[in-house]
Amino acid sequence: MSSKKSVLETAEQPWSTALVLVCSECDGGHGVELTNRLKDSMKAAGHKKDVRVARVRCLGICPKRGVAVTVTGIERTACSYVVHGKGDDAVDALRDAILPQR
Repeated sequence: MSSKKSVLETAEQPWSTALVLVCSECDGGHGVELTNRLKDSMKAAGHKKDVRVARVRCLGICPKRGVAVTVTGIERTACSYVVHGKGDDAVDALRDAILPQR
């Protein structure tokens, strides 16, 4: 008998705290203003490896104004946010919502 190799296997994800999906269309199409600012903020807070920030296509929760962001993780349910603005206040508020309270 031949043993068939499974076409599906689990992979261990490197993000233990959160996976942050930022809508690329809300974030300015080809611009990456909020995405880059959020990545820099996570690195500065000491979360370079355990929080991943990725730009994705439309999340389907298009806000009138702002940027749609969905956050999920190993020990958290998915939660979506609308971030108004792309400045320090918006990045700080999103970072505080994503990172666990200590």
